[in-house]
Amino acid sequence: MKSIYHLTVRGYELDSFGHVNNAVYLQYAEAAKWDFFNQTGLLENITADGYFPVILENNLRYMHELKMMDEVAVETTWKCGSSIMEYKHIIRNQTSGQIACKVTGKLVFVNNERIICDVPDFIKKYVECNELENRNI
Repeated sequence: MKSIYHLTVRGYELDSFGHVNNAVYLQYAEAAKWDFFNQTGLLENITADGYFPVILENNLRYMHELKMMDEVAVETTWKCGSSIMEYKHIIRNQTSGQIACKVTGKLVFVNNERIICDVPDFIKKYVECNELENRNI
C-alpha cells in the first residue's frame, strides 16, 4: 500500500548551511504517517477502538539536501505483519526528482493499558485490499 504526502520546505526548518536540518526529515515522515491514518479514515477507527500507534524504530538515510521552498513528496509504502506494521518513507524533491532521505521503521499498536496488541484487522484489510488494487493499475 502506498500513500503520498506533499509539503513545502519552510525557512525555520533550515540549519546554518541553508538546507533542511537532519531532525526535520523525521518530522516529515511523522507528518506523512499521521496524514495516512487521517486521510484513510483509519485514525477514527483506531481511536474509537482504544488503540494508539507507537514507534518501535526509525532508520534514516540522508541522500540529497532540501532547501527553502522546495516542493517535497513523501511517498510511503506500508506492510502489515501480525503485530508489527512496517513502513518506508521516500522523501523526494519534486522539482529535481532526487531522493533526499529514506526513512524505514516499524510501529506497533497499544491499547489503553499500554499493552502491545496485534495490528487491528481493519488496518490489515485496508492495506491488503489497496495493495491488490494498486497491482492491477
